Amino acid sequence: MEHLLQVEHVVRKFGGLTAVDDVSLYLNEHELVALIGPNGAGKTTLFNLLTGMVPATSGVIDLRTNKQKYDLTHKNAMQIADLGLSRTFQNIRLFKNLSVMENVLTAMTSKYKEGFMTAVLRLPSFYRTEQEMKSEAHQLLEIFNLSAEEQTLAKNLPYGIQRRLEIVRALATHPQILFLDEPAAGMNPEETADLTDLIKYIQEQFKITVLLIEHDMSLVMNLAQRIYVLDQGKVLASGEPAQIKANPQVIKAYLGEGAD
Repeated sequence: MEHLLQVEHVVRKFGGLTAVDDVSLYLNEHELVALIGPNGAGKTTLFNLLTGMVPATSGVIDLRTNKQKYDLTHKNAMQIADLGLSRTFQNIRLFKNLSVMENVLTAMTSKYKEGFMTAVLRLPSFYRTEQEMKSEAHQLLEIFNLSAEEQTLAKNLPYGIQRRLEIVRALATHPQILFLDEPAAGMNPEETADLTDLIKYIQEQFKITVLLIEHDMSLVMNLAQRIYVLDQGKVLASGEPAQIKANPQVIKAYLGEGAD
């Protein structure tokens, strides 16, 4: 069986430090997978490798889609985004002084490309594209209950709503794979419960693959079909949630003796 994303023996070194050490993993279409582990385990560095933020020192990252194979190992973030990989960040990265609508429209520019002369001369196709973008943005904001906030500046939104907007902006790029880096960080229990429902909805309704970094184990165990555990840059274990909860190495390294 060919996997949507195949990562083989990936290493990332920063000087004398090996942050990601011989990591191999895979993602299938329409799958929700979690990546867990203690702080400093290399989880975000691995995300950065998969999304082109930093290059791998060695190893191979392959995307197989539309009956084609793409080597992502040496592509940059923009090239990888164009192939359908999108992400959020541990620290929310919105355009704080732009409105909710403007944040979503900005994300769409990679999918709605107009020629230079078309844009400069404001040809009819420019206005058609602009209207298509606004229409799609309106639909996304309505789906995620953000319509009332369309003209609100991102910096004026409550934290939980900012996180939701960041996810909507990532979806506006039409991703095949959505990488979520600690989306529940800083959220209260009610916000986390809402986020759990939101991620489940996204994965089911948009038919995309989700890779999730998260420390909230209730969220992970409720959502993930498979889990990879990273420790000191290496894959310590992988499997279904029940297998991970019962794994003695994982309990010792991360979950703790009292894990339930």
